[in-house]
Amino acid sequence: MALRIFFYLLVLANLVFYAWSQGYFGTVDENREPQRLTQQLQAEKLRLAPLAQPPAAKSDESACRLVGGLAMTEAEALKAAMTAAKLDAQIQPLPEPRIHLVVITELANKAAAEKKAAELTRLGITTQETVALEDGRHEIVLGRFPDEAAARELLAGFNKKGLKSARVDGRDQPPLKASVEARGPASVLLQQLPLLIAPHAGATVGNCEP
Repeated sequence: MALRIFFYLLVLANLVFYAWSQGYFGTVDENREPQRLTQQLQAEKLRLAPLAQPPAAKSDESACRLVGGLAMTEAEALKAAMTAAKLDAQIQPLPEPRIHLVVITELANKAAAEKKAAELTRLGITTQETVALEDGRHEIVLGRFPDEAAARELLAGFNKKGLKSARVDGRDQPPLKASVEARGPASVLLQQLPLLIAPHAGATVGNCEP
């Protein structure tokens, strides 16, 4: 008898558990089976993302420096040394002030120049310089001035002495000084520049103009 009662109780417990697991007694915990089985991710749709590539190494930035305080011959030598060091170098001549000459030009040859010089001496004009030009031509320079007014004042005095062939001529002068602009990878330029300018005692280093 007792065994039969135990059997019926076991069957009843199974029925109650089944009813509870199916939600007949209220909300079922979604974290329990079988609901969790229906919510599993679909493994066949999973994809492994590739690992992010590290950023490429930054290339050496370009730098620029302007070396000043050089004579033209020094600038040319420094440019050659920079080029040999794989740097881009450009000479920037510094313009000289325009000069104004009191001059007698277009003398066809040396004989004509000597004849004119003798004429100037007779007029009492002893400050003169004969200059040989291309194609055998010559000219006689009577004065050099940084401003035109002073040159014309001297010419007016010569005119009073009877000299009519002289004139004032403004001329550009060849540059005597220059700067050198150097460009290249910063690591190379900043390392090499002190060595390259060492032979030039008066050299100064600054930034390039934007």
